[in-house]
Amino acid sequence: MPSPLAALASLPGSALDRVRDAFGSPRAGGVAVAMVVVVTIGTSVGILALGAVFDATVDRQITVDNPDRPPEPTCETFGDDSDSVFAEECDEPERIEVDAGEELRDAATGYLHYGLLGVPLWWALFAVALHVGARVAGGSGSVGDSFVIAGWAIGVELLRLAAGLAAIWYALSNAAISGETFEALSNEIVAAVTSATGPLLVASAVGIAVQWVVVVGGLEAEHDLDRGSAAGVATVFAVVALLLAAV
Repeated sequence: MPSPLAALASLPGSALDRVRDAFGSPRAGGVAVAMVVVVTIGTSVGILALGAVFDATVDRQITVDNPDRPPEPTCETFGDDSDSVFAEECDEPERIEVDAGEELRDAATGYLHYGLLGVPLWWALFAVALHVGARVAGGSGSVGDSFVIAGWAIGVELLRLAAGLAAIWYALSNAAISGETFEALSNEIVAAVTSATGPLLVASAVGIAVQWVVVVGGLEAEHDLDRGSAAGVATVFAVVALLLAAV
């Protein structure tokens, strides 16, 4: 009977075997496309969720320039002219109070298109880079095969996204946000989020480890690489991903 340690040591190999065999399914390509669609939608929802986190955790009223009031030179020239289209607008106060949380939520929503466009673009770039790496290592698969591998690997990003949102929510919920200007507020938010760097790096490391398994299994199945070569290619990408996560 194998020892518990031997069984534990065999887990990575068993996982790689299962992933490699899964890529042999005729539905592998469809799964990859579905995964990209799900991650694209999930990332877009995550951006909206980030805005909701800001709105829920940043409870501050700050004073800002009134965007509905024309510039001061315009008001000095036309503000007293009752026939001017600027007269009524110049009666608006120069500065107004706004809810910082709502403003940050609206700002986050403005980045929604990055989720809709960024994920497919990242998929394409990852697939091309993966294909180049596989070719250098002696792989024989097609570009389409590399897109399938990248599509499977990208699914892990949802876990990293969820961990990131949870960490940001926790950090901001326990931070003393007291800035009276957007600049001061931004500095406090950055400092609070920076305090969650450790947990975020751990979550990234776990996600990258899962992606490593997927890429190794995929390269074995789709590019006919031996496990050592596949692991070498996957490790290069994993190291780059870890370095980017640490920045």
